[in-house]
Amino acid sequence: MAGMEDDRSAGRPRDASIDERALTVARELLVEMGWEGLSMRLIAARSGVSRSSLDRRWPSKAELVLHVILGATPDLTPFAGTDRTGWVDWVARGSRELFTRPEVRAAVPGLLLAMAESPDLRRRIWSEFSGPAVALFVGTQPGDAPDAADAADATDAERDARALLAMGVGAALLLTTVAVEDDTEALHARIVDILTTAVASLERTR
Repeated sequence: MAGMEDDRSAGRPRDASIDERALTVARELLVEMGWEGLSMRLIAARSGVSRSSLDRRWPSKAELVLHVILGATPDLTPFAGTDRTGWVDWVARGSRELFTRPEVRAAVPGLLLAMAESPDLRRRIWSEFSGPAVALFVGTQPGDAPDAADAADATDAERDARALLAMGVGAALLLTTVAVEDDTEALHARIVDILTTAVASLERTR
């Protein structure tokens, strides 16, 4: 199609500007039209990126929107140099920041439906979202070979991290979508207090 840009030439490096334009337009359209109004065809038309180029990068609208929201890889910068209390604080605060973004508010209902219809997508998203954060909480990296005692401690820590993620992320999602009357700074601060107190208690008992 005239005016559309592509990067299909053999051996041609992937054009990052195509990704940037497509994601920017998708973000704008989500806010303007919501999940139902958003389509790959409309993103292609407004961004000037060919539909085939979009399809090679993102096989579905859900995949593209998840990239808009979460990025290509998890941003772990806020966790750098923090202890477990700082980890919990960022999970709670970062989740609230995420779910209050207008494009995320517009996308959440459709994404939940898309994940319900695609168990593979749901499992992959949770794995990619939770895996790096859990590894930081545990303090181990893939490939480590702890002894039996360390392995047991790591298993407990991983379970704790997943529970804390579920509580922190789940609370932010509930408050920003359902219990909006309670979506206040004071209540979010109280959630952080409760979770960090729980982490401190776990640390003392181990």
